[in-house]
Amino acid sequence: MPEEKSRKSKDLDSVFGKDSRLANFSNIDLVKRTGISLTGRYCVLVCLKTPPDGQRRVAFLISRRFSFLAVQRNRARRLFREVFRRIYPSLLPVWMLLIPRRRILDAKMQDVLEEVRGLLSRSELYQESP
Repeated sequence: MPEEKSRKSKDLDSVFGKDSRLANFSNIDLVKRTGISLTGRYCVLVCLKTPPDGQRRVAFLISRRFSFLAVQRNRARRLFREVFRRIYPSLLPVWMLLIPRRRILDAKMQDVLEEVRGLLSRSELYQESP
């Protein structure tokens, strides 16, 4: 049982470690300025197709403007985190920002996952695994 738990946390570390996050403001600003923006029903996806370091990185931009309630902001963050975890293996090198829209508050995880996959496929950054 401890082996299974350590394997699971190791998998999460590879997806959500420091190497997978856009942490500093200059990188986020670079994506905002030069990336392409794709708008969906539940979120806005901003992608930088040719990242300077060739890595897959993500940032979730969820401000109080989205919702004053921390519960709602945290739910959107959890949805995005799970979506990123699931698409990570099929994702090409890209820096991306995920920004929630109000409709995400009523969305199921599967709906958000399908939308993000569709947006990434449209921008040719996602390849389905066989």
